[in-house]
Parts: sequence; C-alpha cells; structure tokens
Amino acid sequence: MSLRARIVWGVLFTLLLVVAVSAYRYRALLGAAMDQPQMFRAPELDTVAPALPADLGEVAILSFSKTNGFRHLQAIPASTALLDELGREQGWQFYHTENGAIFTDENLARFALVVLNHKSGTVWTEAQRAAFKSYVEGGGTVVALNAAGGDAGGYDWAWYLDEVLRAQFVDHPMRQHIQPARLVVEDRSHPATQHLDATWQRADEWYNFEESPRSRVNVLVSIDETTYDPETSPMGADHPMVWWHEVGEGRVLYSALGHTVESYAEPAFKRFIAGAIRWGLGQETR
Repeated sequence: MSLRARIVWGVLFTLLLVVAVSAYRYRALLGAAMDQPQMFRAPELDTVAPALPADLGEVAILSFSKTNGFRHLQAIPASTALLDELGREQGWQFYHTENGAIFTDENLARFALVVLNHKSGTVWTEAQRAAFKSYVEGGGTVVALNAAGGDAGGYDWAWYLDEVLRAQFVDHPMRQHIQPARLVVEDRSHPATQHLDATWQRADEWYNFEESPRSRVNVLVSIDETTYDPETSPMGADHPMVWWHEVGEGRVLYSALGHTVESYAEPAFKRFIAGAIRWGLGQETR
C-alpha cells in the first residue's frame, strides 16, 4: 500500500473513531435526558399544597422525596416501601409526597418527624424554606437519607448545607460503582446502631465529601477506605458516613447509606432505619 493510501485510510479510520465516540456519548446523553429529564431543566417548584387528610395517624411522619436533581429511580420506591413496612410494625403512619408546598408552618406542625427520602436538587420556594428552617430550629427532627445529601457542585441554600447536612457531597466511585466495604460503627449506643457489631460489612454506593464534618457532628458510622476504592476523591482515614447533630432546638440525622435496592431488604439496614426513626421520635427505649 502506498504512503498516500495509508494516509487516506488513517484519516478515514480517525474520522470513523470520532464519529463512533460521538455517537456513544450522544446516546449516553440522550439516555440520561430520558431517564433524568429534571436534570436538564430549571427546578420545578410547587406552589399549591396537597390537602392533608384530617386523620394522619397517632404518630404522623412526613416522607418527602421531591427530585429536581439526580433521581434515585429504584431507591425511592424501595425506601418508601420499607418506611410503610416499618410504620405497620411500629404504629407509625407515613405521609409520602413530592409536593414541596406541603412545607408550611401549619402543615409541618402536624408531623412528629420529617424524612427527606432521597430528596435532591432545589425543591423549596423561599417561603417553604423558611417554614422548614423554623420547624427544625424550633425543635423538629429530620432524618435525611442518602440522596438528600448527594447534590454535587454546591447548594443554593447555604443553611441546608451548613446546618442540615454539614458536609458537601463531591462524588462517588464510578468505575466500581457498587462495592463491598467495611463500615466502622463508632457509636453503638445510638438507637440506629445499637444492634450492630463494631464493624459492618456491606455493599453500597459510597459517597465522598469535600471534608469530614466530624468537628460539628456526632459520628455514628464511618468507612474504612482501605477496604474499597474511593477512586477520585478519597477522604483518607476520617470518612464519616452517618452522623447526627443539633440545629437550634431540633436535631438532624444524616445517612449516606442506601443507594441500592438491596439495601432495603437487608435485616441490619432495616433495623438501622427503624432505629434512626425511633430516635427522631424520641422512642429510643422501644
């Protein structure tokens, strides 16, 4: 083959490679746009609150899973089903909604606890934010699950980051998305963790944070990075995954665990969630 022919074939091969890569990326982007359309548009904020039933049950809990960021398509229904299962067992009644307009002073006063059930993105108007802030600082309790703390790139509500979460999510492993790892149970006296051994071996999607929140929270569970690959954003020896803290007169428990559907069928994980909610309700001895 002549030099000219080799050059022509080389150029053609390069063009075909570029086209193939571009097509792959386009299909991936198109697939993301179809599966996660909320990520490619301005946040949709609710302004008309749902009509709450007159009877919310003896122990009413708000489960809020509105998504304007990445939506955990499998984890939300799995966690919702688990919450209802626990409610039947424990005598709790969950009101599930994705309507942010439910966040008014009057409505929140009817709930003993708020669960941020994989909520993501910007989901509240200024008035709704004010109601939520007042609820927490006035003595309300929040249990925030997984994606409730998983928005990358910062939050447009500083109070939510600084007080509710106290840690900025960065990323999670992508090459080895779900990995087994060893969790270290640092506080086994808390209702969420008292059933666990000193270490907890399980598989999940492991969040990396900008820095450890340890100086401002009470760490319940951390992760041993030597037992898995944190990939691009390792935190090192101090890598909390579950913690709680006070906000004004209220309390928040945040857990980065629970991305996988399988999590919600794990007996130890189910007891972990049940214990977190008992703690939030002040039912620690049950």
